[in-house]
Amino acid sequence: MRARRASGGREGELVQRAARLRKSIDPLLPTLSKDCPTARFDRLREALEAVRSVREEAPRLEKLSRRGEPLARALAGLLKFYLDPETPALLVARYPSGEVSFAPLARTDREAQIAVQQYDDPQRLLLGYLAWARKGYHFFTTDKTLYCTGTSSEPPDAFRTALLEELPYRLEPTTEGGYACTHLARGEPSPYVAVDWPGASTWFRVCRRCAKSDRQLLSAVTSRLAVPRPERAFPFELALNVDCRAGASCRHARLPGPSRRLRKGYLFGRFSDAEALDAYRKEASARLEADGASRFVAAGVCYGGDLKVFVTALDPTVEERRALEEVLPSVQGHFEIPEATASQALERLWHDHAERIVQAIVPDEARAEQLVRDARSAPGRVSELLHRAARETRERELLGRLPRFEGMTPEAALADRVARSFRVGGKDPAVKLLLQALPREGKERGIGFGFLVALGQEAAHAWQFSPTEQEFGRALSEKARELLDAPPERYADALGALLGAAGVTGWGVRAAEPSAP
Repeated sequence: MRARRASGGREGELVQRAARLRKSIDPLLPTLSKDCPTARFDRLREALEAVRSVREEAPRLEKLSRRGEPLARALAGLLKFYLDPETPALLVARYPSGEVSFAPLARTDREAQIAVQQYDDPQRLLLGYLAWARKGYHFFTTDKTLYCTGTSSEPPDAFRTALLEELPYRLEPTTEGGYACTHLARGEPSPYVAVDWPGASTWFRVCRRCAKSDRQLLSAVTSRLAVPRPERAFPFELALNVDCRAGASCRHARLPGPSRRLRKGYLFGRFSDAEALDAYRKEASARLEADGASRFVAAGVCYGGDLKVFVTALDPTVEERRALEEVLPSVQGHFEIPEATASQALERLWHDHAERIVQAIVPDEARAEQLVRDARSAPGRVSELLHRAARETRERELLGRLPRFEGMTPEAALADRVARSFRVGGKDPAVKLLLQALPREGKERGIGFGFLVALGQEAAHAWQFSPTEQEFGRALSEKARELLDAPPERYADALGALLGAAGVTGWGVRAAEPSAP
């Protein structure tokens, strides 16, 4: 404890509180439950009333401040101060909930003096009954009231309500009788911190996604109460909460709990919820890595060494599956990602396997090397790069199935570009390309309107076409739709049919296919 001088305002507060206690000592006594034994509280009331009865006699108050019940001593000291209110020195006591200052006005413990001098704060008044709690009594506080349930651990309803409102987390009631964060209530397998309260037949659980770095569930549950042997009354747990589907042989089935050092640190408030869970995950990871077995975990679900099931659970695209199946067989030991997504797995693998990942997605070696260089120079954008690489590969494969042409007329070139754009990107890119490529006059405009009709977009753009162009386009729309939907082997015939219907002859020739290497 450290000392400091009281201010004039603090001196006035002490005088005002002493004045209220001169009238009644009721504020110093808790509200008792119907089953709480009253004998001991009756004796305390008698001791407090004995002090109040000599409230005008400073010498007797001086004597009473040195012997007897601790709360009665503290009351005697405060009432004596009322008669001679000299500015007192203050002492500062430290508690897990913070620092508390008080004036040393009696020869008794600091908790009793804090309780009497700040009785209008139920949590401070509770300090005066800590010794009672150690002897078997249960105390609970709300913002307005200190309750005692005697030897019963069942809290008052008012306390339950206040506790749930003041917890630093938004918890939901569960069918099992406890309270859990949203993710755990939905059954998500996420690491969690749990505080059990057997005396109230309930428990509280918060997952790592919700856990805060400046809050602690255990202290939040216990800060407004005093019970016998609190370390036993409120057992807590740090759990990985893994949904292990690999059977009893998996290391997860034999994983020990947190170390004694970690448990003690959390119990005494040295770790927040987030810090404690991270520390335990670090301890657990070291043990999981130590056995060397291949193990794949995603979003709290362990698939053991079943690589096929693990990859399928990530819902990969065709290209992502190709990359994962290329790289993951060479990964040894414990492999875990927080979310079940292929992109997250690939980003985890990127640092050590970038070239193999991209080459599995991009067959063109030169392009693959360029993409890897781009990613190395712009870290943090691996997922974006992989999606772009996959898109480029899909486009290349898709367009590679279509025939190529040489010596195309402007009408044929426009129709071919629009059809290829539609196959790669769908309706919107095709319409955008079409409108940008249209000349001011010529058959291309009628062909272009035919594509707009085939795509169902003619109404929004009809104002850009003359009545003749619109009529011409409507006559071509069926052929345009056939070209858009034609399989690769019928693409050339469908393109020729559209251009023939438009009266375009000699529109181009099919280019020779590249010879196989």
